Amino acid sequence: MPDRTDRTPPDVTIARAGSALTRRDLLVGSATLAAGALAGSKARAVGERVDPFHDPAYSLLPPRFALVDRLSPSARQAQEKPRSINGIRVTGLPDSVPELDDKIVGIMAGSGIPGVSLALAKNDALALTRGYGRASVAGNVPVEPTMPATIMSVSKTVTAMAALTLVRDGKLRLNDLAFEVLQEGPLLAPDQPFDRRQYKIEVHHLMSHTSGLFNAVETLNDPPRFQALAQRGAIRLIHGRIGQNDLVRVGMNKPLLFNPGEKFAYSGQGMQVLARVVEKVGGRRLDRYIQEEMFDPLGIRSYYVVTYLNDPQYDAFMKPNREALYAMAPAVFDKTRNVHRPRLAARGEYMSWGQADACGWGSLNALDLLRFVSAVPSVVGATLWRHLTERPPVFNDAGKPCPFGLGWVVVEKDGRKGINHNGIRPGERSFTALRPDGGSLAILINSDNDMGVRRIIAAAGELLDRLDSLHLQSPRWQDYGFAT
Repeated sequence: MPDRTDRTPPDVTIARAGSALTRRDLLVGSATLAAGALAGSKARAVGERVDPFHDPAYSLLPPRFALVDRLSPSARQAQEKPRSINGIRVTGLPDSVPELDDKIVGIMAGSGIPGVSLALAKNDALALTRGYGRASVAGNVPVEPTMPATIMSVSKTVTAMAALTLVRDGKLRLNDLAFEVLQEGPLLAPDQPFDRRQYKIEVHHLMSHTSGLFNAVETLNDPPRFQALAQRGAIRLIHGRIGQNDLVRVGMNKPLLFNPGEKFAYSGQGMQVLARVVEKVGGRRLDRYIQEEMFDPLGIRSYYVVTYLNDPQYDAFMKPNREALYAMAPAVFDKTRNVHRPRLAARGEYMSWGQADACGWGSLNALDLLRFVSAVPSVVGATLWRHLTERPPVFNDAGKPCPFGLGWVVVEKDGRKGINHNGIRPGERSFTALRPDGGSLAILINSDNDMGVRRIIAAAGELLDRLDSLHLQSPRWQDYGFAT
């Protein structure tokens, strides 16, 4: 890969809130994409810009019928007539897998975990689907394999994969300078410093968490300032919340942790920047690009991003049980009392900092998440799969090597590579993996009882190890509405 560290940074306007700049200077994206910045990209009209939040077609949480009506009769019956094992309802196909069901039910009974959704595949063939228990600790709706849940930080892998499809199609290069593509300046307070090393960040740095950008975008939360900026026309609030492009520009006020490419530091802000690159080059809002260019070809239909929900759905989503929605709801584990309770916005367990779309607020059901992770090698192709899994070693501040590729944790066994990623938030966990042996799994859990969560993930992995010897009457992808 060519060395780009000596490249002159783009001359990007730095918009300082409260300064004597014009309204045009302050409006999001006043600068246009530099001609020729992307090899192979289509020419864009002068002044044309992706404006992701001024799109009336907001993402919507799909109703149950939209996901269940396409099921085969056997798959639908397996959801609508749950079995009961020791008082815990079980849905999915095959009807009986005691080698897994007894373990999961036992773990749930001992840990108090309300609900689990999981799906397993081997060598691209669907092997098993499962929903266990309740969608909400405050309600009594059973978990189903087609029921979505927030995937949390697994959203970062989706964003990275979206960017890799642009690389695959010749519209973006791994060593393109991210802010040269965006042609965006930071949104700074008066006399606030700016670290111009950000203009040295390349696209692959964002994917591999080696950009030097910070992680916790929650620290950007400043609603009074956002309101003041909106009143002055510097930004536009959507549903009372800051837009994603503006959130990135606000985050540009923080100094880098190190020179780009120098070390590893997990970065939510890096994924937020990468998402804006996808929007700029892909010509659509992030969720639309992901759905149309990556998920539609795979037959994935449950995807939505909480960031973009309309007001009624957003309000329903923020309620403790979400009983009005077809979605799993988080349950916080109280270690002192050994009980679960609903996650509550009043306790600060939801952050109103803008619900970053690229690094935490995507949602999928377990089947679609499994379909996604199983398809990664075929989606990116052999060359990019090698780029994804064979990155040079990177080290964190403690000098420890970190096995991160392009958007994924990379694992190796017997000379073969695999990938995985997890998601963590109060009251919920997600995990997905494509193992070196060809097995893949996707797990969504509405609990943060980590001991129980680890045991559930281990039980699913152990079943994958034994899958060839069990001779299950496994469902097919077609049973769940996928083409093949």
